[in-house]
Amino acid sequence: MNKTVAALAAAGVLLAGCGGNDDEAGTEDTTEEGIFDDADDRADAGRSGRPTDTAQTREQGDPGDAEGALVDSGSVGSEETAEEPIDAIGDDLAESATPAQAGGADAEGGLFGADEPPPATDRQEGNTFEDYGYRDFVTAADDPLSTFALDVDTGSYSVARRWLDEGSLPPRESVRPEEYVNAFAYDYDTARDGLELTIDGGPSPFGDDRHLVRIGVQGEIVDDRDRGPAALTFVIDTSGSMDRDDRLGLVKDSLTILVDELDDDDTVAIVTYDDRSGVVLEPTEVGERDEILDAIDRLRPGGSTNLEAGLREGYALASEAFRTDGINRVVLASDGVANVGVTDPDELARMIRSDADRGINLVTVGFGMGNFNDVTMEQLADRGDGFYAYVDTEDEAERLFEDELTSTLLTIAKDAKIQVEFDADVVDSYRLIGFENRGVLDRDFRNDEVDAGELGAGHQVTAIYDVELQRGVSLDDRGDIGEVYLRWEDPDGGDVIEIDEDIDLRDVEERWTDTRVDFQLATVVAVFAEILRENPHAGLGYEALPDLLEETERLADDLDDRDVDDLVELIERATELV
Repeated sequence: MNKTVAALAAAGVLLAGCGGNDDEAGTEDTTEEGIFDDADDRADAGRSGRPTDTAQTREQGDPGDAEGALVDSGSVGSEETAEEPIDAIGDDLAESATPAQAGGADAEGGLFGADEPPPATDRQEGNTFEDYGYRDFVTAADDPLSTFALDVDTGSYSVARRWLDEGSLPPRESVRPEEYVNAFAYDYDTARDGLELTIDGGPSPFGDDRHLVRIGVQGEIVDDRDRGPAALTFVIDTSGSMDRDDRLGLVKDSLTILVDELDDDDTVAIVTYDDRSGVVLEPTEVGERDEILDAIDRLRPGGSTNLEAGLREGYALASEAFRTDGINRVVLASDGVANVGVTDPDELARMIRSDADRGINLVTVGFGMGNFNDVTMEQLADRGDGFYAYVDTEDEAERLFEDELTSTLLTIAKDAKIQVEFDADVVDSYRLIGFENRGVLDRDFRNDEVDAGELGAGHQVTAIYDVELQRGVSLDDRGDIGEVYLRWEDPDGGDVIEIDEDIDLRDVEERWTDTRVDFQLATVVAVFAEILRENPHAGLGYEALPDLLEETERLADDLDDRDVDDLVELIERATELV
């Protein structure tokens, strides 16, 4: 039994007493109500509400055996067998595009005729997610280096919220823990220029005598008045598959919100695509607000889905509107479906790569569920040097388009990646939670030709390691768990910057109650993701959800944060479904 976790609910604290010795873990608290069952009993536990018809996902198993799975030397497998990260999309994804639904502007129902939205069960069918496997524990003596590209995506968390809101647990293949953790804000050290590191830690809920190390990356915050003019080109899917209230209608609402947040000298252009593409709005200054809003209002769905044509037209228009003194973005709003023209995400990514290299970055925003292609949206954003978000509600549209998108438009770091070197005399083994498809070969950490992650102003990235120390090592000892190296390119001057920071044993608190409250938040979010994706290396099953819910409710009371309140509701729904 995981005795540390067993004590969580009894004390009203997720990790009270965790990280201590076996005597502490065996106190009478472990016999009270809410004790987690033995992890071995969880493996065969069934779950209600779990969809079984998710399209185009790999069979779960050893991620080292999964075709196309990305691993670094901190993942299952070895550096010799790892694929190059820049080939992340893979030819095997060519089959992942699902046909668009029949319909169009004249079809019955849909955005302009339906009395009611499609039933939730329809939205749970035909979606495309990719199974990247799980990172296993790595013995530090065998491989002390763990290397990965930074990732600021949040789409996976919003997708889960969509499923839970409709009464079903999200497909485990859709769960990327780093995107759950990235969906929340943390109190990291302020970066004066570029990026800054914050490192802390505490007891691990995943096993006795293990500890979590959190690495926080904070991008410098740039005042909106100092960011320079923005040239935004929207590529909007208006095919028949967008003929639903939760798709094109929400896209139009989102664009309207964004227009109100932009400066008068920013420009907006709109390209739409169905069977083919077309320019709806030439680059227009936001000062001409009524003209832009009229173009948004005229958007109508119909036809097949030629994503290739939309991207080609969009990038061509973005090239015409290019601001050498400002910010250049293509924003793809779509359900990810591509069934006409080039449909292979790898080919689509190669098509936009040169534009990304010259400073036109791609932000992908997913809409709708049911024949939704998460793979295409996530991978295009990765290769287009942008980020991927998913909009499931009007509240999320406001958060993304009103609060986040405008503030993070300015790219402050290109090809950002982290390498952690663990001290094998101190660390027995470690595992990185998530980032399975962001692996970088250890030897490529200082290879600046290798594509990595891009961060905008104010962006945060959080990485969490589950660490087991060597026998006899104490957190009170003087010494380092390891060292963190952070490397990126300054997009203005092209200079490559590298900073580093030690992970001191004393950075890690032994008691849960002594950890920072935002560390506790990051931990409960990571636990939630690990449970939902059924990670066998986490050692927690669905029966842990009630204790997790209790701890998150306590955090919500302490933090008084709307996002944490929403997290409580999601965990509560998940608890009711298992």
